[in-house]
Amino acid sequence: MKLINKIFILFLAIGVTSCAQETTFSEDVIAYLKVNGSAKQYDFAYAELLKMLEKQYPKSDSNSEGWTYLMANKEKYVGEMTELLIPIYQKNFDQDTIKKMTAFYESDAGKQLTSDPTKMTIEQKTALNKFYASDEGKLILEKQPLLAKEVSKASEGWSRNLYETAVSLLK
Repeated sequence: MKLINKIFILFLAIGVTSCAQETTFSEDVIAYLKVNGSAKQYDFAYAELLKMLEKQYPKSDSNSEGWTYLMANKEKYVGEMTELLIPIYQKNFDQDTIKKMTAFYESDAGKQLTSDPTKMTIEQKTALNKFYASDEGKLILEKQPLLAKEVSKASEGWSRNLYETAVSLLK
């Protein structure tokens, strides 16, 4: 009986360990959004909004708490945008495809594509063409118009809400 209990505990431990190492679909989408440059774009958009608002509402004693809040909560607001994007990507791609897309963007070619595509080497361009010729690449190209529409809608809502919140804090 003790041997059966030990075997059961061993299998339970192995099962828990293997489950703990797997990522969720949402985590995979977040990882993809980080490596493909999307998260960086929203960081930039947030910073640009603050620059614009600083011209309209210069920092002063009366709005210092609002500015402090906005500066301290950049990660929160960019995270909210990421949360809006997760279901869009989950609706259009399965988890395995997202993982393969992430793997491409983690490669030298993918990193160069997101940092400065004009400086891609011949090898990197070849890798990019090979990726776009793959099933995942073809799916990305096929889904691009729909994704652009859905992401744009989410981005507009996020930007509008963020702007309204910021203005209410800075008035």
